Amino acid sequence: MPSRSELVLRACATNVDHTQTKYQNDSVLEQAVIYAEKQLTATSSATTLAPPANSIARVSGGANI
Repeated sequence: MPSRSELVLRACATNVDHTQTKYQNDSVLEQAVIYAEKQLTATSSATTLAPPANSIARVSGGANI
């Protein structure tokens, strides 16, 4: 089980309000954080696209131009 400070950090990153009285128990807060992380992962992974093989980023080896 992660420490309370790690849970607070993860809660802030996922917009879970860790100051609510219903999250005084670490396991309840952890469940809320895990749920929020899964929701963020599900929405963000669907919009990630790899660059096409002939793009400038791929041809130049990924260096900034």
